[in-house]
Amino acid sequence: MDCTHSFEATLSLPDTHVNLLGMLHGKPALATVSSFSGGFFTGRPQTLDHSHLLGMRSHGEGAAAQPLRLDFRATQEGYRLCIKNPGEHYNKLIGKRWLEIFGVTHSPIDNPTAVTLIDHQDNVITRADIKARHTPVSLMTANNKYIGGLKVRGSPYLYLAETEQKSRITFILSLLEARHT
Repeated sequence: MDCTHSFEATLSLPDTHVNLLGMLHGKPALATVSSFSGGFFTGRPQTLDHSHLLGMRSHGEGAAAQPLRLDFRATQEGYRLCIKNPGEHYNKLIGKRWLEIFGVTHSPIDNPTAVTLIDHQDNVITRADIKARHTPVSLMTANNKYIGGLKVRGSPYLYLAETEQKSRITFILSLLEARHT
């Protein structure tokens, strides 16, 4: 894939806001979680700031949130996702940050995640295949897993994480503009 396949778009869901937890719930987005290993408790609960992690919140909870605006940067491995919402995380890449959960990477060497776009008929698509302004898509990682919802014990949030096919989410991808570089 070359850079002519890159584009900007929002990802949304019909009845759910999708964005960084700090944008959805306010900062800091704190979660008190216990560490588990092999089914055994391995430490006292820790309170962590999850503001930089991706998640979801129903439209009925709290004020309206801005849609998650992303730059889909075409690479040989697929699309690397870059935050385009204004603010502290503008222009930062998305990768796995905690457990299987996606969030903002702090540097390009943090291994940002590349995703493949999958249409409603389970076909791999690129920007060239998208003809409508709003298109249903799922996102598949290089591990042949999908981006879906994940609940973590002790946390009040619903995260976006690498999941099996049965838990995948079909997002509405809304094109914003073509990138010309």
